[in-house]
Amino acid sequence: MGNLIQDVKYGARVLSKSPGFALVSVLTLALGIGANTAIFSVVSAVLVRPLGYPEAERLVKVWEDESANALSSRGTVAPANYLDWKSQNQSFDGMAASEYRAFNLTGDGEPERVVSNGVEADYFSLIGVRPALGRDFLAEEDAPGGARSVVLSHGLWQSRHGADPGVLDKSILLNGESYRVVGVMPAGFEFGGARLWVPLALTTEQLADRNWHNLEVVARLKPGVTAEQADADIDAITARIAAAYPDAAPQMRAAVVPLRDELIGDARRPLAMLLGAVGLVLLIACANTAGMLLARAAARRREIAVRCALGAGRLRIVRQLLTESLLLGAAGGVLGLLFALWSFAFLRQLVPAGMQAATELNLDAPVLLFTLGVSVLASLGFGLAPALQASRADLNDALKSNTARTGFGGQRRLRDAFVVSQVALSLVLLVGAGLLVKTLSKLRGQYDELRPERVLTVRTQLAGEKYEEHARRTDFYERVLARVRGLPGVEAAGYATAVPLAWKGGANGLVLEGRQPTPGFGWNAIHRQATPDYFRAVGVPVKEGRAFSESDTETSLPVAVINDAMARLYWPGESALGKRFKVAPPGGRDDGRPWLTIVGVVADVRQMGADAPVRAEMYIPQRQAARHGFFAPRDLVVRAAVEPLGLVSSVREAIREADPTQPVSNVRTMDELLGRETAQRRLGATLVLSFAALALLLSALGIYGVLAYFVTQHVPEIGVRLALGARPADILGLVLRRGMSLALIGLAVGLLAAYALTRLMQGLLFGVSATDPLTYVAVAALIATVALAACLVPARRAMKVDPMEALRYE
Repeated sequence: MGNLIQDVKYGARVLSKSPGFALVSVLTLALGIGANTAIFSVVSAVLVRPLGYPEAERLVKVWEDESANALSSRGTVAPANYLDWKSQNQSFDGMAASEYRAFNLTGDGEPERVVSNGVEADYFSLIGVRPALGRDFLAEEDAPGGARSVVLSHGLWQSRHGADPGVLDKSILLNGESYRVVGVMPAGFEFGGARLWVPLALTTEQLADRNWHNLEVVARLKPGVTAEQADADIDAITARIAAAYPDAAPQMRAAVVPLRDELIGDARRPLAMLLGAVGLVLLIACANTAGMLLARAAARRREIAVRCALGAGRLRIVRQLLTESLLLGAAGGVLGLLFALWSFAFLRQLVPAGMQAATELNLDAPVLLFTLGVSVLASLGFGLAPALQASRADLNDALKSNTARTGFGGQRRLRDAFVVSQVALSLVLLVGAGLLVKTLSKLRGQYDELRPERVLTVRTQLAGEKYEEHARRTDFYERVLARVRGLPGVEAAGYATAVPLAWKGGANGLVLEGRQPTPGFGWNAIHRQATPDYFRAVGVPVKEGRAFSESDTETSLPVAVINDAMARLYWPGESALGKRFKVAPPGGRDDGRPWLTIVGVVADVRQMGADAPVRAEMYIPQRQAARHGFFAPRDLVVRAAVEPLGLVSSVREAIREADPTQPVSNVRTMDELLGRETAQRRLGATLVLSFAALALLLSALGIYGVLAYFVTQHVPEIGVRLALGARPADILGLVLRRGMSLALIGLAVGLLAAYALTRLMQGLLFGVSATDPLTYVAVAALIATVALAACLVPARRAMKVDPMEALRYE
């Protein structure tokens, strides 16, 4: 222990005499360790830390899997199917259903649109979370005709009621109807994104329905039962349902998904990529610091030789040098923790949306242990090789030499290896960043034709008895549109069920005239209703035929507009204009609904996600859609000749004039909507690009350091060359060849590594190959340019060596 304390004191004293070296080393390590700590904190919070529910590992979501019927692989559940699952399964301690609902909250304060869920009475107890204030629902409230009760989220309780404990038993107006507040949930609990909950209260008729898929199901596994076993159990029940009800459930299956996997979604792979990227940054930082330690060890050869001559063994020398490395690593770790803590507010965006309410990024015990481990491993990683190399000093040579010119051999090869590795790892990071940036550009570029920066979207979802009648909905739309179109700067305005990317659902079955579907499979398309001028407002071009017009009324020929994907899918090789189809009820039955004649085909736009496959889509004139109230338009779209956000107050006023009690929500430009869709990709690309830029800087510093040391070592030789008639250009070429040879070797190694590693990123890319040659060539050219710039400074210094001074160097 006494020797260790002595080593620490001596190491601190030695480092204090070289503050520049110590500062650069600590900052380099702090950036590498801090980046690793920050990303690990996110990974720990999302993938490792227990969810905030009792025995959360036993909670699962249960979905209908209708991928065989060309619908989404995870679909909501029909009530009758849910009841069969609940009564026949052998895997769950309990199951509870919820249904998405949204209410217009009126009364005290501004009208507000509130996302909510209808839930069964045992929903909260199944999850294992009780209200922080009041109670949850009673069984009699979850029955048709039961008392209208509501449980508020903590956030809504604070924002709408000022966190007043006296809110219990008070009434609030939802869709114009009075509900009594019976409870308030704890802070951070917003299961499913809801801001309030009401009893599900399904009727007997609804519970017998196998066609309307409207429920989300959560279940708690029995102790010892795995999600895979439950999946097999539920799938067997579902197969029996599909066999018994082939019209309602053709080839239907089921999927049991652990709750954590459901909440994480697609975030696992991007987080793993970021963790790998910061790992590479740390390796580069260690290589850079190791290179500086080798140069410093060369300058300390005489000191080390004297200590060896006085009796210090090789192990003692290695231990002392490693102690100095550990001091640098410890300082870098502490500063890295501060960097990580500072970054948490920014990195919260990496937490999946379903986990953000209950997930905090903090320096908990696992994160601190991770930082400690990384600091120690980094210290050993960058300190061990230089320490071993320095301990091999030749005593006679070191004691006779008056300079640091000795130490070529193994030390030089080691420094060269560090520089080559830095360049190679930087290229891997830059190629990955380039592919992600190109992906982001492709994702956003596919919407450029819409000119999204000129489109304002506003949600006015009509609800309650006030707008149950189709005529009243139509009247509201027309009054709003008449006012909005008259506003200065408005080019076009229209209503639709949902603008692209705003709602990733809403499919209906189809019946095609004169065609019979393949047994067990149904035809379907995304269902959207729209008013005249919607396509011009949103910017979707008409490729064939026409868009809707004012003449498409309740009494005119029923018509539809479809997208190009639907035309190719159902009428390949021929024009879809004039073809007819029916919007069928769930199950695809023909129940006498009118035939819709296709009058137009519009361009494809990705509705379900910026990188989701284009689906078949049908648009129906709002005036002719009296039988499809569920798909009634809710999104107002305004194309502006001016800055769209400057129209917000005027558009709000136009809506108030049409209905003073109608809530307005989701006010944003189409460009902002697209930005939110690609936000996590953009953040990931930005982080990887930042890490790559840091790696490139460290690599440039590594090359500079090697050449600066090279020039210092070769001053006498350079002086002799100049004295014998060598031109400055010859000296420039000598140094540049030395530096660029290392850079080119690093580029070759890096290209091979990038070719192998970026294939793992293919699932994160869109519209670009993992081996995109343009990205590889551009990155290689960039690194070569930076390496050349790093070589020029020591090379120019070598050109200016005075031969007479150089010959007197020793």
